[in-house]
Amino acid sequence: MNFRRKDFHCGKNLLKSTESTILELESVLSNIPWKPIFSFQQEDKTYLHQAAYNHAIASEILNLENWESQPSLRKSPRLIGDFRKNLVFVEVQFGNSSTLYRDYYKFQFGLANGLLSIAVLIVPEAPQAFFPKRNSPHSVSNMAEFSLADTCLSILPINVPTILYGLKNSN
Repeated sequence: MNFRRKDFHCGKNLLKSTESTILELESVLSNIPWKPIFSFQQEDKTYLHQAAYNHAIASEILNLENWESQPSLRKSPRLIGDFRKNLVFVEVQFGNSSTLYRDYYKFQFGLANGLLSIAVLIVPEAPQAFFPKRNSPHSVSNMAEFSLADTCLSILPINVPTILYGLKNSN
């Protein structure tokens, strides 16, 4: 699928040192097709929409070397991510927009405690365009999205090196 990328607080040396990991992630995103009704089959179960993209992304990432699923930053309160390779920490967010703030907290905690050097946040660019065939348009009306994440990362004192990806439909 297509995506938009924006970097925050990422120096040239950091981007250079994480380049191969970031390119692997971008390859995964590029290899997953966008469809108005996206489905993913895994072990006799069919997933749709957000769940399908989550499982497809996970399946692709975990086929690569040295990627960790559900990396833990802290046991109590429980802070886990979606993926990590070395110190690149990834969150795929199709939840309510308020979940972005929890992700920012995880990023801050992880950086402050040496558990990540760069955070990656993946959200749809425009949820209603990305999921046009959902049964209820209200199911995506307050979904985390690129413009809100961009605004928050731009104006809030979140100084964690972060790469923001906005997933686009192919139209």
